[in-house]
Amino acid sequence: MPESIPQHRRSFSYLLVIITVVVLPSAVSLGWYQVSKDPNLRPLGITEQALRAHRGDGEGLEIVAVVDWVPPRTGNQTQTQLTLALSRAFRAKGVDVRVVFRKGEDATRISYIVGKSTLGPFPISQASGGVAAAVHAFNMH
Repeated sequence: MPESIPQHRRSFSYLLVIITVVVLPSAVSLGWYQVSKDPNLRPLGITEQALRAHRGDGEGLEIVAVVDWVPPRTGNQTQTQLTLALSRAFRAKGVDVRVVFRKGEDATRISYIVGKSTLGPFPISQASGGVAAAVHAFNMH
């Protein structure tokens, strides 16, 4: 009489098949990414900056708004409100911005960094004045 496969071995086989089906595509994709360096093939690691750098669109250039943050002198805004306002202003011009806060000394000011260029610092009340200049500098690259 032929022996059947024990239940625990069958369960283990199913588990191995499931793991292989889930992991194998990512492993192959990651291996091919290591060879080609194409960020489209990197599993769970695609970023806009990496794609722009790979395509040569501005070599991963971005606009960074550096905010020298002095809590009593913020124009009655929180960091979240200021980040949202800056993001909306830049998005309206078709560009994304990364906002970075650092401790300021005497007043809240915003500087825009585009590549090796720094625009500002602008007082928080005039921060919008630097948006157009930063976008123009970004588009020149």
